[in-house]
Amino acid sequence: MRLTWLGHSTVVLDLAGARVVADPLLRRRAGVLRVVRGPGTAGPEEWSRTAPDAVVLSHLHHDHCDVPTLRAMRAAVVLAPVGAGRWLTGRGVEHVTELAVGQRHQVGGLVVTAVPADHGGRREPFGPTAAAVGHLVESPDLTVWLAGDTGTFAGMARIPAMAVRGVVDVAVVPVWGWGPRLGPGHLDPVRAAAAARTVGARVAIPVHWGTLRMSGMARPMRTRLRMPGEWFLRALADADDGGADAVRGVLLTPGEAVELA
Repeated sequence: MRLTWLGHSTVVLDLAGARVVADPLLRRRAGVLRVVRGPGTAGPEEWSRTAPDAVVLSHLHHDHCDVPTLRAMRAAVVLAPVGAGRWLTGRGVEHVTELAVGQRHQVGGLVVTAVPADHGGRREPFGPTAAAVGHLVESPDLTVWLAGDTGTFAGMARIPAMAVRGVVDVAVVPVWGWGPRLGPGHLDPVRAAAAARTVGARVAIPVHWGTLRMSGMARPMRTRLRMPGEWFLRALADADDGGADAVRGVLLTPGEAVELA
């Protein structure tokens, strides 16, 4: 598997001959938010020439659901949360299929399953309210948990049981946001490390940090844009007791990829 982080929550999985893109944001702005690092070099025009097999959307917030990017990518299918389909279709996004928690969708040799997340799903300020979800993306040999945007919740430990294989190998978890403080429904680096251990992942990759800020917030965000990834690795190391359940953290910069067996 090749996993590429394009910034914020935009992740590209190349697995079992298929390409899945999560929460694509390939512009320099998302509503009132400004991209300050990345997202890599691939813009909507380049992606539209190599349309992915699937896009998975965790929820409708501007930093996870960028309509111009979605229209440009021309994915074979856009897997959206329940309540988002009609709104997306009305804005020119094609091939939208809603996926409720527990439902599965075949993408080539992959299976995508929607799983729970603890996060608000309303499109601000006046858009619809749709569910917020995460996704399991599985080949016959590997399971990746794309957590989307979430806080901790009681059912998190049951996520591996929702996989076809019954395990999670790689956890892609949010470790911060786009402001100096986190509101409810988010993970900080310590809670994100605990989440990766809760689902039994062997490898964990931090996302949702270091990429976006509001205009005028350069000074308050100076540390928050640079440090959450390192804080996450430190939290994983602090929790490592040398046992078989140790989680290996992989820290990427926007546009960087890692290959995992």
